[in-house]
Amino acid sequence: MRWHKRVLTFLLIFLASLAAFCISTITMGARKSLAVDPLLRPVPTQPTGHYDYFGELLNPAQAARLVRRQGLDPRNAESYLKVGAVEITEGLIDQGEKIFFERKIGDTFGLQGIFGFGTGLQTVFPELGAAIAGLGAEPTTNIVLQLQKEISLGGQTYPAGALVPTGLDVPRNGSFPIGLTPGGSITCAICHVTQSPTGDRLDGVPNGDLNIPLLVALAPNSAAAFARLNINPLDPQYQGNGKTILDSNGQPVQLPDPQKFEEAFDRLVLQVPFGHFESSPDSISNTTQIPSLFTFQNHPYTAGGEFAVGPFAGLSVTNNAVHSSEINLLAAAQTSAETIGIDPEVYLGTMLQNAANPQLRLPDGPPIKPSQWLRVVAPNPAQAELEDQIVAPGAGQYPNARPSLATYNGLVFTPDSGQSDDIASGRFMFANNAMSAWQNSLVPPANRTPANQEAIASGSVQRGAKVFRQANCTTCHVAPFFTDNRIHPLRRIGTNPARAESRLSLNELLVAPQLYSFDASVPVSETAQVLDVPTRGISVSSTSLPRGVLPDGGYKTTSLLGLYLSAPYLHDGGVAVREGALEVSEDGRLTVKDETGLGLWGTLSKGILADPASSLRALVDSQLRRAVVQANRSHPELVNANLDGSGHDFFVDRTTGFNPRQQTDLVNFLLALDDAPGQF
Repeated sequence: MRWHKRVLTFLLIFLASLAAFCISTITMGARKSLAVDPLLRPVPTQPTGHYDYFGELLNPAQAARLVRRQGLDPRNAESYLKVGAVEITEGLIDQGEKIFFERKIGDTFGLQGIFGFGTGLQTVFPELGAAIAGLGAEPTTNIVLQLQKEISLGGQTYPAGALVPTGLDVPRNGSFPIGLTPGGSITCAICHVTQSPTGDRLDGVPNGDLNIPLLVALAPNSAAAFARLNINPLDPQYQGNGKTILDSNGQPVQLPDPQKFEEAFDRLVLQVPFGHFESSPDSISNTTQIPSLFTFQNHPYTAGGEFAVGPFAGLSVTNNAVHSSEINLLAAAQTSAETIGIDPEVYLGTMLQNAANPQLRLPDGPPIKPSQWLRVVAPNPAQAELEDQIVAPGAGQYPNARPSLATYNGLVFTPDSGQSDDIASGRFMFANNAMSAWQNSLVPPANRTPANQEAIASGSVQRGAKVFRQANCTTCHVAPFFTDNRIHPLRRIGTNPARAESRLSLNELLVAPQLYSFDASVPVSETAQVLDVPTRGISVSSTSLPRGVLPDGGYKTTSLLGLYLSAPYLHDGGVAVREGALEVSEDGRLTVKDETGLGLWGTLSKGILADPASSLRALVDSQLRRAVVQANRSHPELVNANLDGSGHDFFVDRTTGFNPRQQTDLVNFLLALDDAPGQF
């Protein structure tokens, strides 16, 4: 009995000790969790089963109350679509991904028939096929072409045998680059998807070395996009063998010489750095770096934040723009007189006289209005420049549709509901909303670099979070998404004004934003319900640009998530430093080893990716930033494109009371901002 009592006593003591140990361990674990800096906690993700209501995220109960207030039955899925609420489901996300990767961008008539994008690409398809075959089924993030014939673009000659980098990504065992189709069309994935060095697909990561200038310049009539850059078709230096047309007032106007104008435009295009694009028909040379697509709670959208209203807080309007206003070259003629001072007939004539398809070119003979010829070669605009696009309610009639905060050319990309062979086909706005749901599901992939592992293990990332807070970076870059979702006036940010000015000329033309209800079938019937798009808290009125944009333009607070994948930095991507250009000592002091590696000319202008760590140094170090800006401004090509990396003068260096080691810690913190910054 005594023996049994002793065993029992021992067991009780052991169990009590074990329980105490477990409680202690749990408590300590809880303390550790509570002690984690809020700046380093995992990033929240988009919840499925919730609803988007014009940027407001509603749980099922909230959405049901919204529907009930409208006198509708919350048990009926159609009720939510009628009021503009989009249920976020795995099915919708999957459909959005498929559209993003497989659905072509742009109308066949304008982008292919007039501009000739596919025609240009097909001139190097033999080289592309040979290069892919040479990969031996291995992946690449930059397929390099060896030219089989001489090519002349923008006054430059590329001899046969020359090696031309494209920045196109080819997956393992891939037969074609990501985002490119054998027919010469492109999808959203060409710019916003890349691969890791081992061939893992990185969705939402900008394809920073994409040779967009080459892809554009190859088109035989790339000058049809002249409004994207600062080049005037009526400049006397381009006169020559251009057609004579009648302008809107019936007066004769001689168009530019097509060959001279094409060469001049291509020369400008080829000066644009890799990974940069220009889609706004504002006649401002304000190319913008391809952004990342970690979009959840990162509104408003685009560099200037003008895309701020509508479904998914403006993201669906952005997607619509990619497929409509940013790509539809012809539709920009609707407002060309008011926005860029070019008569619509001159605008259309400049495009049509050198159309890639000879049958679409302006005819010989007496001068005519190009708009009349357009309807001769394409009698039905819905089958030509309005392919898969309709005019938004309240915007008027094409070709005189007015812009609004919901569509900056009055058009909405929304393919007919009955097209079963089109993955983008569905109810009104289906494709745009599906792509938004998918983009919002993306998170920055974990930073698995040895440098990040060491920085976390050594405590540098944790110390950097404190520096981030001490330097008042949290004033605008608020965790967990590291943005305050605001547009800050240009005078406060101080960066190059070009991108901020992009939409200012539209302000006096805006009509109140309206959309059809999302249950409407396309084509939309005359009795379809119309929804007023909410603008309260975003704009002073429904017909004015968002707060912060007026009067001089502004810039949105960019999220800092995924910085280690999105170098270079600032809205123009001008803060760029090449790997190896800097030397950083153990105590954090930096020395410029190679001045040719500073700025865009030493990086993306040559197709060389910027180094994230070095570029972030240049972002926060005043002396290094001055050197980078000076390097950019020493090249006229970058000056003409308004790419200099200036402004956002919020530095973390000795001028603001921080030592080199603290600067190193801050850089390590910024590089750690993935889906779970405090973990490896």
